[in-house]
Amino acid sequence: MKRFIFNYLHFSRKERLGTIALAIICALVFILPEIVRKYTTRPSSDFSQFQADILAFRTAMEVSEKPADASSASLFYFDPNTASFDDFVRLGLSDKVANIICNYRDKGGKFRRPEDFQKIWSLSKEDFERLQPFIRMESEGREPSDRKWAKQVGEPFSFDPNLATEQELLRLGLPQWTVRSILNFRSKGGVFRKKEDFKKIYTLSDDDYERLESYIVFQQAAVATAEEGQRPVTYSGGGTQGLGIQPSFAAKGPLDINRSSMEDWQRLPGIGEKRARQIVNFREALGGFLSVEQVKEVYGLPDSVFQNIQPMLVLAPYQVRAININTASEEDMGKHPYVSKKQAKHIVAYREQHGAFASVDDLTKIIALTDKQWLDKVRPYLGVW
Repeated sequence: MKRFIFNYLHFSRKERLGTIALAIICALVFILPEIVRKYTTRPSSDFSQFQADILAFRTAMEVSEKPADASSASLFYFDPNTASFDDFVRLGLSDKVANIICNYRDKGGKFRRPEDFQKIWSLSKEDFERLQPFIRMESEGREPSDRKWAKQVGEPFSFDPNLATEQELLRLGLPQWTVRSILNFRSKGGVFRKKEDFKKIYTLSDDDYERLESYIVFQQAAVATAEEGQRPVTYSGGGTQGLGIQPSFAAKGPLDINRSSMEDWQRLPGIGEKRARQIVNFREALGGFLSVEQVKEVYGLPDSVFQNIQPMLVLAPYQVRAININTASEEDMGKHPYVSKKQAKHIVAYREQHGAFASVDDLTKIIALTDKQWLDKVRPYLGVW
């Protein structure tokens, strides 16, 4: 055993010399870089410019983060949703805070109330309290100018809130958004029966109500007509006397749903200009009504409004406008309220592959259009010729 270990660990003379040479080479590899570094002169680097740039950057950061002197700031009315970077700086905010506000808005942020402005994390409490009285949120229909923020005095005169036009309400000194609320209330069938009802307009301020209360005069005929569902359309009053009011009321009688104009529809209770336009546009896209019940299919028309006006609607004999499915394009068919773009695509594709349709009933040959209820509904508006 001892001899076996001795033979296993035995090196020949050549092997010993090779091992020594390898060790010397390894030592030189590790020692040589240190020797070269010691006897080689390294060029010195000039970092003075770099250090100057760092110093300038830090100085600029300190200046931007330093709050502006509030005593030298300009105070003016502003909307935090529309004010520019320069406006915020003029108000006494630092460049950093102004940048944060602008970045917040660029990412879709919006201030809906003056209190939301204090949510800017870098805005100090002192700056918010200093600027809060000058925050004016621009609402719909309001112009963000100092002149528009001023209190509107107006020209007070006797008026009936059930009859006054938009121009007359503005002459009274009411804000645009309050006038819009009054007109919307009336267009939906609302009636002012006593002075206190006028105060219920949620956008009407107490000051405006107290200022105009003594000028409110109700015309009993107008109230009675409004309660019957016929909305007054004009009002010729005005002036400081206010006694020459001669309202013009909508004519009573049935309304032909296929031949009535937008103005005719607006005479119905709960139908304003927007709904009248939607009804007429739906009728034109449809090609004409086949029944009174189709009116309630108009998008956005409440069922309560339809039930209220239904007794006033009639359907006179009328030839609806049909679409020729052999010549109509995919786009034209897709515009019809009863035909989706996907259904129009199937019809055109089948026609191009199999030729012209012999009758509307051939649509049942299209696998995607086997709904009998849909076909019965749309058949009167389709044709072949």
